[in-house]
Amino acid sequence: MIISTPLPNALHAAARARAIAGIARRRSVFHPAEEALTTVAELLDDVALAFETDLPPILDGVVITNTIPFDASLLLSIAEDVIAHNKATGLPDCLGQYVTSAVFGTLELPRLLHPVSAQLASREIHLRVALQLLHERRLTGAGERPEATAFYLEAAFKLHVNWARLAAAVAVDNARPCNRPTVAQ
Repeated sequence: MIISTPLPNALHAAARARAIAGIARRRSVFHPAEEALTTVAELLDDVALAFETDLPPILDGVVITNTIPFDASLLLSIAEDVIAHNKATGLPDCLGQYVTSAVFGTLELPRLLHPVSAQLASREIHLRVALQLLHERRLTGAGERPEATAFYLEAAFKLHVNWARLAAAVAVDNARPCNRPTVAQ
């Protein structure tokens, strides 16, 4: 069996990478993290190119559909490192999964925060449910129009920013002496 074009899921991943690159470029204008956002956009352009040009592997005559090109994987890792070192970008550290979900069909939710405060626990539940619904209904699996995909990705990234703020608040609140368990002597 000879495959001469990338698979639809690889092309969908390329479209996702380009959509996120567009988001990063739009954000970069007069932004404090302009250089980091521009770097991420350029890396994502290269990720898209890797998905568009790399042909799927064939093993014993079977086309392997759930793999990503090595170059794309490496570049996504570098982009995530740039984001991790530049939190002001407003992009999630797990950015790569929003590209690779087109191939693997899954998106992970952030780790639970375990807030002590009932108010913060309620906020965590609301954010988690919103992110889960967005993942399940709009961002997992088959693609939509590029404009719609960019819109849903931007919404997911805003939820991740709110999650990061909540995580910071939970860390402070959980560290208060009144919220720490007492040790019996």
